[in-house]
Amino acid sequence: MKRLGVLWLVVFISLAGFGITTIPFPFVAENLGASDFWKTFGGSGVFSLFQLIATPIWGRFSDAYGRKPILILSTGGTILAFAWLASASTLESLLVARAFGGIMSGNLSAAFAYATDVTDPQNRAKGLGIVASAFGIGFAVGPPLGGLLGTDGGIPSMHWPGIASAALSAIAFLGTIFLLPESLPKELRKPIAKAKAQSAAGTGGEADAGGGPPVKAMLSNPVLIGLVMSSLFVAIAAGAMQSVFQFWGRDLFNYSLRDIGVHFMVFALLSAVGQAGLVGPLVKRFGEKRLSLMAIGGVVAGLLVFATAQNDAMVWTAICVFGLANGLFLPVITSLVSFEADVRSHGAVMGVFNASSSAGRIVGPALSGPVYFKLGPAAPFVISAVLAIIGGILLSRVRAKSAAE
Repeated sequence: MKRLGVLWLVVFISLAGFGITTIPFPFVAENLGASDFWKTFGGSGVFSLFQLIATPIWGRFSDAYGRKPILILSTGGTILAFAWLASASTLESLLVARAFGGIMSGNLSAAFAYATDVTDPQNRAKGLGIVASAFGIGFAVGPPLGGLLGTDGGIPSMHWPGIASAALSAIAFLGTIFLLPESLPKELRKPIAKAKAQSAAGTGGEADAGGGPPVKAMLSNPVLIGLVMSSLFVAIAAGAMQSVFQFWGRDLFNYSLRDIGVHFMVFALLSAVGQAGLVGPLVKRFGEKRLSLMAIGGVVAGLLVFATAQNDAMVWTAICVFGLANGLFLPVITSLVSFEADVRSHGAVMGVFNASSSAGRIVGPALSGPVYFKLGPAAPFVISAVLAIIGGILLSRVRAKSAAE
């Protein structure tokens, strides 16, 4: 648990920096001449696109070289990404800086693989929930700071948010070097050259035991396919909501940058409560699969309240329901995936799985901007609710393992 605590701190600091820059980014892009598409896609969409590309690579490298070197390299790159964001003065530079930040944040697979290394099957959902809560709490701390730092003379700006985020990332970088021990023993590592040779041969050793290429391992397991597709559709729904909320809140309720930061803070805190405080006892009572279906139901309910919101009370109701449900879903579905993956391929399979979440956070922002500005404020939430329902249907048809098995 001590190692989980250090990992939690490192992830928390990194995500706090990301949360700071998230709030002003869409408005800064708007002021730099972004189209409806780029207003929502330019921030979280571009970030997630390059995170999607990098995540399986970081995960595979962590299987070959250990978790710690990958976490050190990626957190160091994050410092540069935020510093670049702080100095960007054109839309093109802003987008490239965000892309570089997405590449560096592809280390999520290494972080989750680290958590699976240091937890036993009975406590894996709880351990993953604790680590995942760092995302929620880090993202809770960041947005209010982004609301405070994200204006310069009343105009949205990335300068001070970028500087503050770079400073926090530097702390995470030092913490990874000096406080986080390696979790993957050398005898369990899979050298890349050896894995390639086995893959080319098509037979033998670890490849037959589940140690082959991660995409091949996923495609050969129908349960993993169902879990990944379910996660994808829920991630699209969540990505659409979070990318359009700034414009929705400003246009319908006249929310300021600081107001939006507070809403994101509460959303993230409730997600963290679900991840760290509720997922453990709820899994013991309902099991991973049933709880994940319940979480999807909460996501759908929250989105429909957003779509019909007429006042602040309804907005806060939607934030609370959606936040708790979204927080429960990720660690539970991650736990289900971990039970299906061979121990020697945890990093690679987690990389592909997290890549599916990144894909959802690409499609969601890509849809939400044009849909919002063309079809109206309720449209992104209604479409997102339908997609989440599809994810629930896919999950309901999966026969997944659990800790009890």
